[in-house]
Amino acid sequence: MSWRAIARNDLRGALATRGVWALTAGLLALFAGLGYAVPRLAGSSDVPFSVYLELLVTVVVPLFPLVGLVLGYRAVAAGRDSGTAALALSLPNSRRDLVLGKFLGRAGALAGALAVAGLLGGGYLFVGYGDFAAGDYAIVLLSTFGYTLAFLGIAIGLSAGLASVRRVISATFGVYALLAMLWRTVVDVMMLVLFRFRRPMESPTWVEFARFVEPGTSLQYLLGTEFDIGTAPPEAVVGTEPFVSTAGTVTVLLAWTVVPVVLGYVRLKRSEL
Repeated sequence: MSWRAIARNDLRGALATRGVWALTAGLLALFAGLGYAVPRLAGSSDVPFSVYLELLVTVVVPLFPLVGLVLGYRAVAAGRDSGTAALALSLPNSRRDLVLGKFLGRAGALAGALAVAGLLGGGYLFVGYGDFAAGDYAIVLLSTFGYTLAFLGIAIGLSAGLASVRRVISATFGVYALLAMLWRTVVDVMMLVLFRFRRPMESPTWVEFARFVEPGTSLQYLLGTEFDIGTAPPEAVVGTEPFVSTAGTVTVLLAWTVVPVVLGYVRLKRSEL
């Protein structure tokens, strides 16, 4: 066996449970339900499709971190609690194979759920919106996958690095609260403390950087500036610093995806199962 076999087995196991199918149904309900609701809330059947996409992005940013975290938090930790992780490693598998295989298996489940829900929801949107833009819709779906994958990577890293599911749950809740709700507040408080509670006329470079590396800010910047979908957040001031760019956004999301997985693997490698 190898990481490929572990990924296949994990994907099969995910597809055999109700969770992935419930996720697919929930995503379909979101995509199609929002498409149904927007014209009715606006009181007009001529609402542009761009309005739908903008509202979809505003839902994705706070909601989809939960999708990634819930998909990944039990991936390794549950096996450590039950002993199945030790059994898997008794075969010719390394701990690297275990972590990488679990990550890729859950990523495959996420991609499948998004693809099925996106295609079915897209069919409804094609009928309901005369100016339906398949390219923009696909861009939002792909960006949503990359954004959610970052939180899946965080969850896999926590699951590999912490010794029990209970600890992983606590850490996962903390990560969601920090990244989805409190990040900007924490950065602003740090700035005020360092400047002795006197707000500077212009935000220092490190403050702009700290705001930009929050995954939701990076996602909104990418969609708002590169693809003209939604509005770029005010904390991502276009052109002020070299890292505020499309390449910077891709780097941020890749870093949030890969670094936690690597750190979780390193901690798992040094620990006893």
